[in-house]
Amino acid sequence: MSASAANANDGFALLLDNRVRLIRNRVRQTAETAPLRVVLVITFIIGIWVTLYALFDRIFVTLNMFREQSVVIIPYIFHIFFVAMTILLGFSSAILAYGGLFIRQEPAMLLASPIQPRSIVAIVFLESIFFASWSLLLLGLPMMLAVGRIEHLPAYFYITFATAFLAFVPIPGALGLLAAWAAAMWMPRSARRFMIIVAAIVLIGGLLWWARIWGASSSDPDRWLDRFLGELQLLRGAFLPSTWVTKAIRNALYGQPRVAARYLFITAAHAAFLGWLAIVVVARFLQTAYARASSAPTTAIRYGGPLTAWMTNVLFCYLPRQIRGLVLKDLRSFLRDPLQWSQLAILFGLLALYLAYLPRMHPSGFSMAWQGLICFLNYGAVALILSTFTSRFVYPMISLEGRQMWLVSLWPLSRSAVVWAKFDFALAVTAIAAMIVTALSIRALQLPLTLGLIQVAATLSVCVGLCGLAIGLGARLPSFEERSAARIAGSLGGTVNLVASMVLVMLSIAIMGALCYRNVYVLHSLTRLDAVNLALYLAQILLGFGAGSLAMRIGVRHFDRAEF
Repeated sequence: MSASAANANDGFALLLDNRVRLIRNRVRQTAETAPLRVVLVITFIIGIWVTLYALFDRIFVTLNMFREQSVVIIPYIFHIFFVAMTILLGFSSAILAYGGLFIRQEPAMLLASPIQPRSIVAIVFLESIFFASWSLLLLGLPMMLAVGRIEHLPAYFYITFATAFLAFVPIPGALGLLAAWAAAMWMPRSARRFMIIVAAIVLIGGLLWWARIWGASSSDPDRWLDRFLGELQLLRGAFLPSTWVTKAIRNALYGQPRVAARYLFITAAHAAFLGWLAIVVVARFLQTAYARASSAPTTAIRYGGPLTAWMTNVLFCYLPRQIRGLVLKDLRSFLRDPLQWSQLAILFGLLALYLAYLPRMHPSGFSMAWQGLICFLNYGAVALILSTFTSRFVYPMISLEGRQMWLVSLWPLSRSAVVWAKFDFALAVTAIAAMIVTALSIRALQLPLTLGLIQVAATLSVCVGLCGLAIGLGARLPSFEERSAARIAGSLGGTVNLVASMVLVMLSIAIMGALCYRNVYVLHSLTRLDAVNLALYLAQILLGFGAGSLAMRIGVRHFDRAEF
């Protein structure tokens, strides 16, 4: 073995041991300093697993009643699932890899050490797919158990399913690593041009897609299922990783282990090759990419001064000029952090895509029962997404001001105005995204005016409640010593905010469920409101506004009296 190869191997082993020790110490420290948080996380994970298992079990039980149709439908479920996971895991891996290679201070020290760049990239690659793959495990495990129970499958099915998952994960991880490297190589010096090109491509593609849907919907509506399945054929391309994984699982499902093993080998071989290729390419140009990412000119990351100023003046025209300046700072910080706006855009984008396709799945219109059920589920999805976003990104806003909080006393603003400015900005971001998806939901389901207004008011109420809790508790239980938003969100105050947000969301979803149930099965109408429904409607509004205002009052009072 050559000396360089030995150094590379030694460097990789050293970095791997370092990462394992860091993760182990972080878990131990969290368990000792924040046991409540650990218990809550485990409880929520178990609750999510049980809920997803019950949902998948019910879905596959229903499909099992129609054996001929299930043979066609079940593979499409796996195709759609793994295509969505490819996109989400690829994006998450790209964000984690970019942070691990080009944002932290550690890469600069490692690049100046004898450790080979290939070892550095390999560790970051493994770290990114490790942290990004938890969502796949969270969704895949209940699905595997539900399918196995319904079909009474042998043990090799579970082995095939788990192996397919493990072999699949490095593929989107490799794509994310290459995307992060490409962004570091070319985006910092031409960020504005890159964003304009991407926005133009997305806009043109969206317009063409909508035109295609509009034309197809207006011609021969009786053949909607044929057109829908024809469009899904694109997801079954022979060169897509989702196809290899789906065929491995499908053949194991129908008692063909040898064919399943062949597709497992294809998936694992491509994962190994793509992972190796991504590591070699990124390591070859790592120093160049790091230098470009670190020396990007200031003008490349301004994200449009006049445009953001105009947006602030339009959206927050009701605020005084001095407070609009503070909101403008938060808006530019938000746009400069892709981790924030990208996750919100992806989650709501997937939900909007589903809502855009929903009318095509039932072109003759939904029955009243289906309208009530889907309205309830859509509202629950929006509320849970908002809870995740506010707990992760809105709560740390006060604490992220950090050690410069003493400057607050020098601003020409009262402290309470600073807290309310944070709330106004968070409410604008969340409400705009949530209202767009809510409008799509109302249009897709063709809800009557009464139920549509209830859904709009409930969405606005939960936005106010979640933002009020995040900002208010963030001002009451700040962590000014921390500089990481993730650590702030995981602190004691972040845990309290997470619990309070989940309680608010669960109560709000329960009230919406009661409203939809009574309209469908008691009143047999989506347009009538009796005294009980009116009381539930008022409770829904007061819940969000009351929780938000109470948390803001507590936070503002403590922030006014705090000493920095």
